[in-house]
Amino acid sequence: MAKVHVIPHTHWDREWYFTQQDSDVLAAYNFTKVIEILETQTDYSCYHLDGQSSIVEDYLKVLPHMRDRMAKLITDKKLFIGPWYTQTDTYNVMGESIIRNLKYGMHVAEELGHSMKVGYLPDTFGHNAQMPTLFKGVGIDNIVFWRGIDYGKQVEKSHFFWRSSGGDDIYAYNLVHGYGAGKNIVATPEHLDKKIFPMIEKIKSLSGLNDVLIPSGGDQVNIDPALPQTLRSATERSSEYDVYTISSMEAFIDVLRNNSEDFETYQGEFKSPRYARIHKTIGSVRYDIKKLNFEIEQFLLKKLEVVVAIAKAQGIIVHTELIDIAWKKILECHAHDSMGGCNSDATNTDIMHRLKQAQEICHGLYNLVVKEIASSCHDNELMLFNGQLTPYNGVVKAVVFSHHEYISIIDKEIELPIEVIKKETLDGGKVIEVTKDGEKEVAVPPYYRFELNICVNQLPAMGYKIFQIIENQSENHMVASENKNSIENEVLILTINDDELQVTNKMNGRTISKLLEFEEQADDGDSYDFSPLKNDIPLYNNSIQWLESHIGLTEQSMKVRATLTVPQDLIERKTQKITETAVFDITLRLVKEQEQLLVDISTVNQIKDHRVRVLINSDIQTNTSISTQPFAVMERMVDTNIDNWRDTYRECPIDIETTEGAVAIEQDNKAIIVNGRGLKEFQIIKGSTCDKLALTLFKSTGVLGKDDLLWRPGRASGINNTVVHTPDAQLQKAMQFSFAIALTDDAKHSTIRKLEACYLGLPFSYQKQTLNSFENRLERFQVRFDTHKRKPLFSLFSIKQSLELSSIGHSFYKENAVIVRLFNATDSEQHLDLTAFEHCESVELVNYREQAITYFGQELSGDAIVRPNNSIDLRLTFKSAE
Repeated sequence: MAKVHVIPHTHWDREWYFTQQDSDVLAAYNFTKVIEILETQTDYSCYHLDGQSSIVEDYLKVLPHMRDRMAKLITDKKLFIGPWYTQTDTYNVMGESIIRNLKYGMHVAEELGHSMKVGYLPDTFGHNAQMPTLFKGVGIDNIVFWRGIDYGKQVEKSHFFWRSSGGDDIYAYNLVHGYGAGKNIVATPEHLDKKIFPMIEKIKSLSGLNDVLIPSGGDQVNIDPALPQTLRSATERSSEYDVYTISSMEAFIDVLRNNSEDFETYQGEFKSPRYARIHKTIGSVRYDIKKLNFEIEQFLLKKLEVVVAIAKAQGIIVHTELIDIAWKKILECHAHDSMGGCNSDATNTDIMHRLKQAQEICHGLYNLVVKEIASSCHDNELMLFNGQLTPYNGVVKAVVFSHHEYISIIDKEIELPIEVIKKETLDGGKVIEVTKDGEKEVAVPPYYRFELNICVNQLPAMGYKIFQIIENQSENHMVASENKNSIENEVLILTINDDELQVTNKMNGRTISKLLEFEEQADDGDSYDFSPLKNDIPLYNNSIQWLESHIGLTEQSMKVRATLTVPQDLIERKTQKITETAVFDITLRLVKEQEQLLVDISTVNQIKDHRVRVLINSDIQTNTSISTQPFAVMERMVDTNIDNWRDTYRECPIDIETTEGAVAIEQDNKAIIVNGRGLKEFQIIKGSTCDKLALTLFKSTGVLGKDDLLWRPGRASGINNTVVHTPDAQLQKAMQFSFAIALTDDAKHSTIRKLEACYLGLPFSYQKQTLNSFENRLERFQVRFDTHKRKPLFSLFSIKQSLELSSIGHSFYKENAVIVRLFNATDSEQHLDLTAFEHCESVELVNYREQAITYFGQELSGDAIVRPNNSIDLRLTFKSAE
């Protein structure tokens, strides 16, 4: 005899092959019916709205008069929403985005009465290994999920402890038959005997508990008013005397907590296609949205939130509600279908639109915030910002406008080494002056726009410094070289000989020949999965053509080109016809004293149904890949043996993997580390003498859903027996790809994060000037700022411990406070000295939800421990402006 917890729910995709507008129309009817039934049927104890709050916001925008009725049901725990804002993808977005998703989702839900305390992810395409730490950070000690598990290899039971690399344990429960197991349950003997009862017995066999859970719902389904009576019939008919009852996930998690003495513990990710498809190659689908999302995440975290924190510390009022809007817009794009890219073209248009709206909000707010910080600056002054935890020494890129043809940058009468990367002469145009005789056009003299490399020392941590721009008699600029076949800096030298690139580490003599190669292959898959075309052979470029080099004192660059002749589409491939040329223009840069080779690739894709990868050669052979995930790295076996996989798996368990941003391999005190900008998919290709790291640049496909793929046999994913054509997913457009390569002694987590910070988190510049009002969109509009005391140099804080900055976001609950999130990428505990924040009015240790853990008032003392692969949150409250 068992208690069967039946969870009535709807799995609500905000968008998919339909748009969010379609979803809103359906929700207006379905959610209203849910409210009416919960209000009128006393035996309908509760209902679940898919663990996300955004769909409730959507509903209440359409029917705002339903807010109080809905809020009462949520408060009474009859209607469960949250903890998510949207049901997130856990691989193709930043860990910070996952945290913000939970934070916004729980905040919205609690304002309506209650946020479900269950980490519910019923349909996400796999789960990264750090989810226990992310859940624990918001006060959730459990997860209920479906996809990615492999019984026998990972765990034996459907309930267990899941432990993160950060050392956090949560209760885990796997939905054995998915979130639709009890969909449309009816009381007929045939349905109960042939479907429901056998499923319950299977769940029992994997549970061993006297309580089991079965969801009763499915995609976009409406509430079933007859469910209470159906469950009474199931109880009466059960030969095992099982009791079927409407229950909540929170109630079932309580059962797990009370019966956890013998739970096994699992550490690792859930990304096996053993029982359900997890779409292992979805990381390269619709690269355009993944790249734009990545750039917005980086701008928010590395620029906007940094300058907002600096502004707040100086008593400047910032309307952070705009940041909330921007975050919510990108979080709306982070649901597994949305960010995965397995959606219709109409939906993808909506996703791109929201992302661009978020981008415009971020850039506009950034423009006004830095402008107010610089309100007391003059045209001949330049601000350099540093968002890193320690003072910065090195090259900073800056844009400067001046009347002078030649300029210098001065720091307290000391001239800094600079290099002009690019200079433009701009027409000043004409302005309109209103005179007593009417409007008069007045010509404005021409001026100059400079792109500079500036060498700085001790640029303040988490702060800025103001420098002077003065006229000079000459300039130091990069020069073009017609026949320079090599570029170099203090660490690396890159040469091109015999149409091949070769890089050498000057510190130890390590050399890698045939550094880059392009692979082009047919894609017979769809918007869920890459799948090879039977008998297709990948194509490779035969050579790399040198185009030009530019040699400077702070930076050297080389432009080269790779060309492939390829079929135009699947029809040509099947007939072995080749009619198109794919061209990849590559810019390679070496910056003074930096140990990474910077690579930028541009192409105009004119080919359909194919995948393009760049292969990075190495001097390493390994059986393990290393890639980043939230606050940690993931090590995976390189497994090329996929024989007989159809006997066991729902799709090919190919070792094509996903990274948060960086990938590495290492062997015998040498490593190669690659940091990418929005490149999520990689594979390690074994070689006879050395391995190659394959980064997928993009895949193009014209359909959503396709039957019987070579790597995914059987029905089409998504809408069964229906093909949605997606010509926009062919990515027939210009695209850019960027990554950085480093040859290091090791691939430790700390080494990877150091390079990541150098690549993604470099200092940036701002000049308050009147010459050009179009460099930033809002520059030309007048805004009256309050007068602030001039601070020519400012540092919010500096951290000496070996910690990394994850974010410095604004507080939800205190106007003059920010949340600093640090994480530990070393192998040992780090003791954070809280006196580093002595200029703050107060410092609180909080969780991701800003719930206080420990408080330190005016007298700061002691330190805080940060475990390896884990994080710490500090709420810094600033002193009132003087």
